[in-house]
Parts: sequence; structure tokens; C-alpha cells
Amino acid sequence: MKTTQTATLVIPILGDPVAQVATPGLWNEVFRARQRDAVCVPIDLPPAGLESFLRWVREARNVPGFLTTVPHKVALAQACDTLSATARLLGVVNTVRLDEGGALAGEMFDGQGMLDAIERTGVAVSGARLVICGAGAAGGAIAIEAALRGAREISLIDADPGRASVLAERVSSVASIPVSTQSPVSTDILVNASPAGSPGAAPPPFGEALIANARCVADALTDPAETALVKQARLRGIPVVTGQEMAACQAARMRAFLGLEAGGT
Repeated sequence: MKTTQTATLVIPILGDPVAQVATPGLWNEVFRARQRDAVCVPIDLPPAGLESFLRWVREARNVPGFLTTVPHKVALAQACDTLSATARLLGVVNTVRLDEGGALAGEMFDGQGMLDAIERTGVAVSGARLVICGAGAAGGAIAIEAALRGAREISLIDADPGRASVLAERVSSVASIPVSTQSPVSTDILVNASPAGSPGAAPPPFGEALIANARCVADALTDPAETALVKQARLRGIPVVTGQEMAACQAARMRAFLGLEAGGT
């Protein structure tokens, strides 16, 4: 990491828009609680400004790295000097570290954050069957991380069957496990990594039996805080993971990657 503690450490989070992102407030609460001289700040940056931002951030001495949300995840993956295996496979990043000489190292933490949160419920990913709704960046990261952690089989559901098929091929390239694009009749871990269930959207396409037979139900959505899927699972006594719990686990990994705290879980 290239930073020196000569001033408050600044961790930007880029987005367009960015006003809706809760990360700065959550991270700053952690920094205050730990008496860390650091601050996370939102940067409302249009795509046209990304190149200028990267020139600046490579020179800034008190910026250990930065976070990003839409629409910069793909462009930043292309701009990074090094990528983790998952970020390279998906072509997206959500965290970038500044290394010596201004080199950019990119990582995608959605998968690790979700699976850390799931395993905190006591349900192991190794040997489990997963059904994941959503074959975008978050769903892809979760599926790849599940394969790396020894999942027995993975089923991918997406409104775009072609996108699910492409992701299935990518997941199969990292582990020799069955990867399907069809929803099975039962599963161990059920994950929504799509906009389904957000305000104004239809719920995830999970049948009653699929939910009832799951050992853990997880939803990446943070709005609403408690989705209909999570409520349904709670009523059945099934362990659940909310979007906020996923985000907290992911944030710990991100801060460790940026050198702001030890460990990552």
C-alpha cells in the first residue's frame, strides 16, 4: 500500500449517482468507534471523469484505495494493473487498492461477503447445493466463491437465460461441479442476488417448496431492509441473511484489503 499516515486517510466511493449509497455512513461509524483517523466520502463521478480521477488518485499520498458502485465497475476492472481471479473472470471490481508506484489492484468482494454471512448462520457452503437468482456481477461473484468453497452443485436463475448460461460456463471453469440453469425442486442454500423483491419489482421466482426445504435463505437487497423472501423464511424458522449482513461482512473484507484493519471476516 502506498499511503503514509501524514493526514486523515481518505477512502472515496465512486458512483453515478452516489447519493443513495449507505457505505460512507456505515464505514465512518466503524472508524469513529475504532478511533481511526480515516473517512469514507462519496464522489458523484460521471464516466467522463473517471480517467481524471485515476490520474489524481495515483498521486494522492493519503488514499489507500477506493470503492465503486455502478456504473464504474467494468471500466475500473479494465483500468486496474492487477485483478483477483474472480474480478478477472467477471470483468468487474468493487474495490481498488493503491499499491507502490500508483499501481491499481482490483477485487470483487460480493461473493466473499455473502458467503461469510451465510456461514455465520452455521450453514456450511462446502458440500451444499445452492440456487442463486441473478447472473449479474453480484450473482456471479457469489457463484464463483461458492464453487471455490466446495459447493456440491449450483443452479443459476436469471431473467436472461443467455446470461445465466454464460455465468454457468465461467463457474464451471473454476471448479468441477454441476452447474445448472434450471431451478431444482430442493436446495440447501437459496440466494437472491437480483433486483427481484425490491420496491416495484416482482419477487424472486422461488417456489414455496424450494424455500421450505432450504437450510439458509439469503437476500442481497438492502431496500427493503427485510425483504418478503427473508420474512417468509423467518416465519418458517429458516436461518436468513439480509443485505445489511452481507454488506457488513463484505465491508470487513474491503477494509482488510485496503490495509485498514486486520483479517477479513
